[in-house]
Amino acid sequence: MVERDVQAILNELVRRANETSRRLRALEERDSLIETRVSSLQDEVLKLNENERMLHDELNSKLSEIETNILRIDNELIRMNKAVDKMAKRTELKELENMLSIFNPMKTNFTTKEDVKRIIREMR
Repeated sequence: MVERDVQAILNELVRRANETSRRLRALEERDSLIETRVSSLQDEVLKLNENERMLHDELNSKLSEIETNILRIDNELIRMNKAVDKMAKRTELKELENMLSIFNPMKTNFTTKEDVKRIIREMR
């Protein structure tokens, strides 16, 4: 009877040890799977950080290029404004056109030297 009880206790201990071993292996497998997933996630995060850094650098480069272009355009606009300020205004051109039309020999009647001499002789 004592032997049976000892045998039963030993059998129960072996069963429990086997059950504990099985559960421990299952936990180790889950732990290994979790470590693999965490490692994959870490790799993915590192890739995302690298991509973000590259995108950030690219954006900074493009912003710098845009800033350079804006400065160039601004300088060109300043130069063009100075050139426009030196140009004649529309009213000045009209005034010049009117003066030229007054002195245009095709449209005005100028007297020649002979005409003046003849007029003076006639007046005497």
